[in-house]
Amino acid sequence: MLKKFSVTNYRQFNETLEFDLTASNYSFNQECVKNNLVKLALIYGKNGTGKSNLGRAIFDLVSHLTDNRVEKSSSFYLNIESKKQFASFIYEFDFIENDKLFKVIYSFEKDNKQILTSEKLLINNEVVISYELGKPFTTSLNGTKNLHKTLNPNQNLSVLRYIFNNTNLHKKSHRNKIFITFMKYVNNILLFRNVIDDLSYTGYRIGNVNLREDIFTNGTLKDFEKFLNEMGLFFKLVPIKTLDGSSDIGIKFSDQTKPVPFFEIVSTGTKSLTIFYFWWKEIERQVIDEKIPLLFIDEFDCSYHFALSEKIVETLKNLPNTQVILTSHNTNLLSNEIIRPDCGYVVDGKAIKSLNKLTNKELREVHNLERLYQSGEFSNG
Repeated sequence: MLKKFSVTNYRQFNETLEFDLTASNYSFNQECVKNNLVKLALIYGKNGTGKSNLGRAIFDLVSHLTDNRVEKSSSFYLNIESKKQFASFIYEFDFIENDKLFKVIYSFEKDNKQILTSEKLLINNEVVISYELGKPFTTSLNGTKNLHKTLNPNQNLSVLRYIFNNTNLHKKSHRNKIFITFMKYVNNILLFRNVIDDLSYTGYRIGNVNLREDIFTNGTLKDFEKFLNEMGLFFKLVPIKTLDGSSDIGIKFSDQTKPVPFFEIVSTGTKSLTIFYFWWKEIERQVIDEKIPLLFIDEFDCSYHFALSEKIVETLKNLPNTQVILTSHNTNLLSNEIIRPDCGYVVDGKAIKSLNKLTNKELREVHNLERLYQSGEFSNG
């Protein structure tokens, strides 16, 4: 699980912004934490304070460690006010293998053209891989002795990915096993935006998303109908044909009326819920080695009614092996009946902290987190 992340000189983050997912000692809503780390995080902040850019920063490693899809990025990669030449990223993870805790720290730097200029991987505080652009890399992984240690500086290669793809590492070594675990972890993480006009996503799979095609290919139209019913939307869904002969989703209101195209008449909130359903089915279809270990949903409850947002959070909260990070403006979710003070975060463009670290109050289960937030109690300043 992700324990801590920091980023410097990336987009709007000029100085170092650190996102700490270490849990505090609350006894309620234990399903929101796992192994002393926050398993469900809700991030709040005004528009333009960095909620979306934080997700992009966390998932930047997908672009060079995997072949998975990455959403199109802005030409402004480095912070425009900074004089630094590189953006810096540092990740701290806790992995448990055979009941043993392994601490992994991965760091890298990129220039304005997103060229990797350095990488470093530590396992239990031991440097396992180290690389600087234009210099031979070093590694202590077993099975890499005969590997060519100088990368072509014009190819923008990750040394971690180079080692992972070009060696048959001895799995009896703990360092090797944790390295492989880390690479598989990165290959399966997922970020998506719950906005119907933007079906972009980063991580987990290759290729574009087609909601209609997925439903008909997997024969899940009735399951989708059941899902909507459970969320309080009582539609009767039927397959229909478009003018070009392709399959589409229709809504049939009565036996006397023709079905109408689903996406032409439903609300924005229902369209957003359709995106969530698509990815939820992906989660359900996972096999053991392909579980999504980290899920970041930007604007997860866009256009949702507050009751629907609560249902979605409760659904995600009960995922046993997925760490979930959500961004939202819905303050109804700031409730100790749903989360805990250490699982709610506020970002202001310069820092991000959990609610319990933004106040001098000793927050307890009886406190009204929403009212405190709206009164300005959790201002980062």
